[in-house]
Amino acid sequence: MLRSFYCRIILGNISHPRFRQLYNTKTCKSQYSLHWHKFDKQKCRLLSSSTGKTSEQFCIDKPMKWPSGKPANYKFHEDTENVLNEQINSELKAFYYYLSMAAYFGRADVALPGCESFFIQMHHEEHEHALRFLNYVQMRGGRVHLCPVLPPTDQDWKCPLHAFKKALELEIEVTEKLVAVNTVAEKHGDLNASDFIVTGFMEDQMKSVNEMGRFVAVLSGIGDQALARFMFDKDLLDSHVVPKFNVIRTKFHTNKTSSTSVSM
Repeated sequence: MLRSFYCRIILGNISHPRFRQLYNTKTCKSQYSLHWHKFDKQKCRLLSSSTGKTSEQFCIDKPMKWPSGKPANYKFHEDTENVLNEQINSELKAFYYYLSMAAYFGRADVALPGCESFFIQMHHEEHEHALRFLNYVQMRGGRVHLCPVLPPTDQDWKCPLHAFKKALELEIEVTEKLVAVNTVAEKHGDLNASDFIVTGFMEDQMKSVNEMGRFVAVLSGIGDQALARFMFDKDLLDSHVVPKFNVIRTKFHTNKTSSTSVSM
């Protein structure tokens, strides 16, 4: 048999419905007594056994509004939050454009697997960058505001040179946005946001701009000759695409897996 418990309620009145219900029962009225104590600012009920071996605390303050609207955002200025949200939109714009380019070069009548694979790879990279910015805003206690992402006005990319010229413009645009984010962060003395931009993105962004510039230079020199276009596409696939984004290997592996499962 459990020994009877003594009720200690550290409040001037029993305001919580649960405690009122408990106290109004005949059992509680007969077996429990009220003791009033001055305690700290946390208004809690302490239940302890007669032996004093076990104890629990239950907070009986009124429930807080949810969501509270008061995140822990240490020196995360509103301007920095806004410009980071703009950066998310800029990354998603590049993400959408690269997907359009990959779809174009993967068409049966275009059939440039190197360009298709490369832009699929860039598509995934920009998506990863957008998620990193989104997670950073949340980590700092900010709010993510997504904006509409518009598709390219012209989705006929014509030839690799035309597509890579646009890709170079996108990389420069993203870089300028990053510089703007860093400028705002430095203005408000936000060392963490500034370090996040400079250390996490700027060097890779400079490499991307340089890489796209080189592709544009090569393609501008060879023109749209069939053999030159074929050699460029092959070199792009062999030297600038990681295996998991190689559409030839992935499609072959998928077809092989499907045929094996059917035969079994």
